[in-house]
Amino acid sequence: MNIAHIGFTVSDLDAAIDFFVNHFGFHLRHRQIQDNPYTRATVGVPDAVIDNAILSTAEHLGAELQLLQYIQPECDGSFLPAHHPGATHLALVVDDIREIYGTCINSGVEFVSPPNEIDTGRNTGGIIAYAIGPDGLRVELFQPATVFSF
Repeated sequence: MNIAHIGFTVSDLDAAIDFFVNHFGFHLRHRQIQDNPYTRATVGVPDAVIDNAILSTAEHLGAELQLLQYIQPECDGSFLPAHHPGATHLALVVDDIREIYGTCINSGVEFVSPPNEIDTGRNTGGIIAYAIGPDGLRVELFQPATVFSF
C-alpha cells in the first residue's frame, strides 16, 4: 500500500493553487470539474459539484496534493483549529527553512511562529515552522538535521 494523494477542501481553489505554486514550488498537474454520480456517491454529498486540482512537487516524488472546491453545495469557509480532531497539515521536507521562511514572509505568507529548532524526539536537531495558507491550511516546513529518507 502507498499514499496516492492528500486532499484538502478549500473555499477558493485559485487562491489555494496560487499559494502552493508560488510559495512552495508545486506544479498544477490537472484540473477538472467533478459533476457526476460516482463523485457524489463517493463523497456522500448528493448534489456535489467539485472543482478539483492535482498538484505535485517539482520533482514529482511521492504523493500528490489534491485541492477541492465545492461549487455546490456552497461551503461556509470555516476550518478546524489545529487542536481539533480532524484538523490537518501537510509537511514539506525542505533544504533551507530560513530562506523559504524569509521569502514567504516577504511575500505576505503568515506563520504561526518563526522557525523553531527541534530539541527532543526522533527529529532532534531539525528545524520546523508552520505556514498558514488560504482557509487556515497549515503547511509544515521541516528541515531535518540529517539526510531525510522515507
